[in-house]
Amino acid sequence: MNGLKLHQAERWHLALGHILFLALFTLAYIHAVPRVVHVDSAFQVFKWIHGEGIGVEAHRFSAIFPQLLVKLATQFGIRLQGLVVIASVAHVLVPYVIFVVIAHVLRLPWHALAVALAQVLCTRLTFYGIVLEVNYLLCYPILFAAMLDGPLSRSRTPLVLLMVLISLLLVLFAHPVGCIMALFVLLLHWARSTASRSLIYGLALLCVLWPLISRAVFPPTGYEAGLYTATSEGLHAAPRIAELPAWRFLMQHTWQATTHYLILWSGLLALLIILVRRRSWKQLVVCLCALVGYVSLNVFTYHQGETAMMMEKNFLPLAVLVGLPLMLEMGRMTAPGQWGVFAAFVVVFFIQFRGISFAARPARERLARIEQLVLSCQRSGIKKACTSPEMLDREGLNIHWALPFETLLLSSLRGPENGVTVVSHDACPPSTDGADFSGLIEAGDVCGNGTSYFRLPKGPYGVLSTQE
Repeated sequence: MNGLKLHQAERWHLALGHILFLALFTLAYIHAVPRVVHVDSAFQVFKWIHGEGIGVEAHRFSAIFPQLLVKLATQFGIRLQGLVVIASVAHVLVPYVIFVVIAHVLRLPWHALAVALAQVLCTRLTFYGIVLEVNYLLCYPILFAAMLDGPLSRSRTPLVLLMVLISLLLVLFAHPVGCIMALFVLLLHWARSTASRSLIYGLALLCVLWPLISRAVFPPTGYEAGLYTATSEGLHAAPRIAELPAWRFLMQHTWQATTHYLILWSGLLALLIILVRRRSWKQLVVCLCALVGYVSLNVFTYHQGETAMMMEKNFLPLAVLVGLPLMLEMGRMTAPGQWGVFAAFVVVFFIQFRGISFAARPARERLARIEQLVLSCQRSGIKKACTSPEMLDREGLNIHWALPFETLLLSSLRGPENGVTVVSHDACPPSTDGADFSGLIEAGDVCGNGTSYFRLPKGPYGVLSTQE
C-alpha cells in the first residue's frame, strides 16, 4: 500500500510540473514580442531569420535548438509574427522536453521535478532574456545527473556510455560555466553512490581540464577573455566583498528590494538540515563548497557591476546547485512526507511564477519606447534613422547597440514594407549609406529589394529629431 501511495504522490508531483511548464508556455506566448525584441535577443533572432546557415555564438553549440526550430519554420514560409512566437516558446520547449524525457522515459520523477523547480527558483527578469545561454544550465546538468543515476547505474553498455557522454557535452558546450556545473553533478553522484567510481573520476578530470581544452580548441571571444581578466582583478577586492555589486544584488533581492532569492535560501536551509540529520557529510561538503565557490566566482568576476538582468543571469545556476540535491532528498521521503512537499511546491511555484509574470514590466516598458521611436520615424517618412546616444538616454533606452535590430524586428511585424531601423551614433547625420553604423542590417540584401521578412531602402540615414 505504501508503494502505491508513493507512486501516486510522484504522479501528482509530475502533474504539477506539467502545469508549471504549461504556465511558462502561456507567458512565453503572451510576452513573445517583448521577449524577442529585447537587446541580445533581437540581435540573435534577426540573424536566425535573416542569416544563412546555423550560427553558433562563442562556440556554444548545444544552445542552437531554438534556432533550428526558427530556421525550419522559415522554410515553410511562416510569417514573422509566427517566427517571433516560435523563438519565444522554443526556449521553454527545450527544458520541457528534458523534463518529459527524464520523467517518462528514464522514469526518474525527482530529477524531472528538479528541472521544473530550476526554471523558476532563480528566474525573474531573465525570463525576458531568451538568448542568455546560461538558461540551458537549468536543464542540461540535470539531464546529465539523470543519465548517471538512471541508465548508468543499471548498465555500462557502449550505448549507455555514449548517452552519458552526449549529456555531458551538452552541459560543457552550453556555456563556459558548464564545466563547473558538470563537475558538481559528478561530485554529487560520487557523494551519493559507490557505483562507477572509475568512470566518474575520468569524467571529473575531463571537466577540470575542460577550460584548458576549450581554450586551446575554441579560443575565447574578447568578451569571455575580459571576464577571465576581471575575475583575477576581482580577487583583490575580496576583503570588501560586502561592498561589491554582485553581493549587494543578492542581498537586495533577498529581503531589501525584493524577496526573489528568499525561497532559494529557504530551500538551501532545508537541504542542509536534511543532510545533517542523515549524517550525509560528503554530500553536505559538496553542496556547500559548490554554492560558496559559485557565488564567490560571480561576485569577484562582476566586481565592477552589470545590468540587473545580467546580474540575475549570473546567479541562475544556483537553482541547480540547490534544487537538484534537494529534490533527490525529497525522493527519499515516505509518501506522507512527499504529500507535504507537494503542498510546499504549490506555494513555491505560485510565488516564483508570479514574480516572473510581474517582471514583464521592464521589458514591456522598453518595447513601448521602441514603438515610439518607430512611430516617430513613420510619421517623418524616415525608413532609416540616425539619432544621438544622448537622445536615446533621455528616452530611457540606455542600451543602444542592438537598437537597429529591435526597431527593424518590431516594425517588420506588420510586413517587410513597414520596416524601419534606428541607429545610434555621435556623428548624425551619417555621410554614407549607413553601412558602418548598422553593420549586419546592411548585409544580405536587407536594403534594396529586401527579403520576405525585412526590407529597407538604399541610401543615407535621416536624422531623427529630438522633437519627434
